[in-house]
Amino acid sequence: MPKYRPKGCICSGKRRYISSGITNNSDCIDVCTNPICGTSDNLTLLAPVVYDEIGINLCREVPLSGELPTSGYPLNASVQILNVSFPEEGGEQTTVSRIAGRPNCSLVTLTNLSVTFAITIFDCSKRIVDTFTETAAYLPSGPEAPDYEFFDAETNPSDVELEIFTPYGLTYEDGNASSPVINYIGFSTTNNTLTQGLNMIAIPKILNFDTDTPSLTIGISVYVKSVYFSQYLVPHNGRAVVPKGSIIPDEDTICMDFVAGELLDYEIKPLELCAPKFEERLKMDCEECDPCCSAVVEQEPEASLPVPGDAEDGGTE
Repeated sequence: MPKYRPKGCICSGKRRYISSGITNNSDCIDVCTNPICGTSDNLTLLAPVVYDEIGINLCREVPLSGELPTSGYPLNASVQILNVSFPEEGGEQTTVSRIAGRPNCSLVTLTNLSVTFAITIFDCSKRIVDTFTETAAYLPSGPEAPDYEFFDAETNPSDVELEIFTPYGLTYEDGNASSPVINYIGFSTTNNTLTQGLNMIAIPKILNFDTDTPSLTIGISVYVKSVYFSQYLVPHNGRAVVPKGSIIPDEDTICMDFVAGELLDYEIKPLELCAPKFEERLKMDCEECDPCCSAVVEQEPEASLPVPGDAEDGGTE
């Protein structure tokens, strides 16, 4: 990229870099002072891309510690997974390691998954009567682990091994290269973000609701994904139109006109990088600006209008 120094200034020795396409652009357009309005034909996106993923199904009975209502039967329930953590139990814990001789793949060993559910109870009229949380251990590693009584070799074994493609590496806890981690994406303010490296999501399903015990049989689908951010040029068909709720104004004011009017939206379009437009080069401190890129447009003075009653020939007796 060429070195660039602003025109008409005494530089302090600092170097400024701009796109190499600017030197080949004859158009006098400076988006730094006159951004382009409208809609782009192509967008440059930094997108999280799933390079590989693998999933498993697990199932167990989850006893309910909360008390169920005594009326409104038959009851129904819904469930949501708030968080999945990876505690160490009985010396065993979920691990991630590179596969020897195959550096682009990693081996994930899942065990002792601590799953926190948000459970909502509905009465026969579909009204919410209670909401509470329950924590259950899936993949118990051994008799010392919590909930080992729900171990089942087929539906809830002690551990599973997953091989996954991780070409750009793993994410490490606090930058410690000896502690690779899996980021769980859940429904809490502390875990609802996506990161590069290995990510996990889990989707639950209630298979049986026993109100006598009481307990829920909950199956979960656990997905492990390797995700990396990559930049893509994406064509699109314009911005999405957001439906707007309207009110009936009681009086005609500028505020009511605005509230009842159309939604605001950004009008400046993002620069279309790369071919075919190369708009990243439109950052030019023009030496001679045409009116198209001038911040001030000079207007011709308006011709004076004749005073009513005056004739064109200077008046009559």
